[in-house]
Amino acid sequence: MRTIFTIILLLAAVALVIWVARPMWDEMLKLRAEKSAIEDALARLQDLQNLRDELLQTYNAIPKSKLDRLNDFLPPKPDSGNMLVMLEKLTRDRGIRLRRVEFSKSESQSVQPAASPTAAVILRKETAKTNTISYTMTISASYEAFRSFLVALEKNLRIIDVTDINFTGGSANLFEFTLKAKSYYQK
Repeated sequence: MRTIFTIILLLAAVALVIWVARPMWDEMLKLRAEKSAIEDALARLQDLQNLRDELLQTYNAIPKSKLDRLNDFLPPKPDSGNMLVMLEKLTRDRGIRLRRVEFSKSESQSVQPAASPTAAVILRKETAKTNTISYTMTISASYEAFRSFLVALEKNLRIIDVTDINFTGGSANLFEFTLKAKSYYQK
């Protein structure tokens, strides 16, 4: 009887392991896998947070004068008022009369993909987008003063693309120049 009781207890222990302990063991293995996945995600998030902190620290280390210079180079908005002030200063410094400046509606610019399909795929991924502000200005100046004005526009910190120049003759070495140009700002 003792052997039968021992065999029954042994069979009950095996059955308990198969029906109760085995599912618990499988669940424990799943939880361990989830735990390691969560720990990996937390480690990556911690790395990203450290990188963000380093970038923020680097950004905060940039002097305000350099940030202002960068915003002068590619401002965050069209800023036609500052553009007009800059054009007036450039013309006044060269003895040129700024007659008229007309700003037109802003348009979106993007880099056009190249002809090859692989280059097109690469450029679609890294398309640089900026907005432009177009304007037309009319100035009265001598030819030498106008050339000086163009050199000043070329050396100006803010990028100015002159797309069209028209002129009409005047009296005593005084011409009226009409320039069509565009400048860029952040999207």
